[in-house]
Amino acid sequence: MSMIECLSLATSRCVKIPSQTLICLGNFDGVHYAHRQLIRLAADTRTREFPNAALTVFCFRTPSSDVLFPHQAPTHLSTLEQKLDYFREEGVEYVFLADFPKLRDLSREAFAQTVLKEVCRCVCAVCGFNYRFGKMGAGTATDLSDLLGAPVKIQEEICLHGETVSSTRIRRLLSEGNVKEAACLLTRPYGFRSKVVHGKALGQTWKIPTMNQNLPRNLLVPRLGVYVTECEIDGKKVRGVSNVGLHPTVDRESNVNCETFLLDFSGDLYGKEVFVEFLEFLRPEKKFETVALLREQIACDIEAAKRY
Repeated sequence: MSMIECLSLATSRCVKIPSQTLICLGNFDGVHYAHRQLIRLAADTRTREFPNAALTVFCFRTPSSDVLFPHQAPTHLSTLEQKLDYFREEGVEYVFLADFPKLRDLSREAFAQTVLKEVCRCVCAVCGFNYRFGKMGAGTATDLSDLLGAPVKIQEEICLHGETVSSTRIRRLLSEGNVKEAACLLTRPYGFRSKVVHGKALGQTWKIPTMNQNLPRNLLVPRLGVYVTECEIDGKKVRGVSNVGLHPTVDRESNVNCETFLLDFSGDLYGKEVFVEFLEFLRPEKKFETVALLREQIACDIEAAKRY
């Protein structure tokens, strides 16, 4: 794998770097509302000032925090595949996928001149007000224009509901179970895509069959509990009730997973990739005194999902 690859979002293949690029810079974890505003600023700038430049995003294949803080890195709001899909939605044409370990020790001057200008052929860059680059994050957004020798547009701080829109804020909301406000900041419900795996088959025994999934590695696990969800199965949306947790009533030891009862659906999903979105937090996960009480609560959760 090379230091930087140029991925065409139209073909999902690595291609030659265009002769001129307008580059959006950032981590883009979650590709939330502020990220999308930055990309839209770039698209507008391209239309008005650089019509011959390709609209691109520069990001690291593996987030820099995973390398810098391997045991303390924050969990992520999106996988790389999700990021690419969200970039496509905003009209981005190419993504520069960079290898952070190979770039981490570059000075701010070398990053701007060698990586952005010479390798990526940048004629204009767009970044957020708090963007940092170069070894130890020595470069700031205001430094970039002088170092790059090309125009730089800076997206100012964006606030919603009285607070800065940021990945950190969204992680906090999801850890509290506040998926509705998180969805406002993300511009969509928080979700994940994962393969359906075999569980203990207790739902089949109780005539409440469920779909079991493990959450993707390093993806943020929302507050443990029960949610109203929407699941995409073969292109169709199906309402569900999902428990994210450890199943304390029936398991002594377990890893956190997501177990979903699907409303108005029947069929074999084992081995299929299903996308699950969290719409509403219903209740925290708890241990019930008996399995019968758990089954009664599940029935109530299903009715709540039907009413949502």
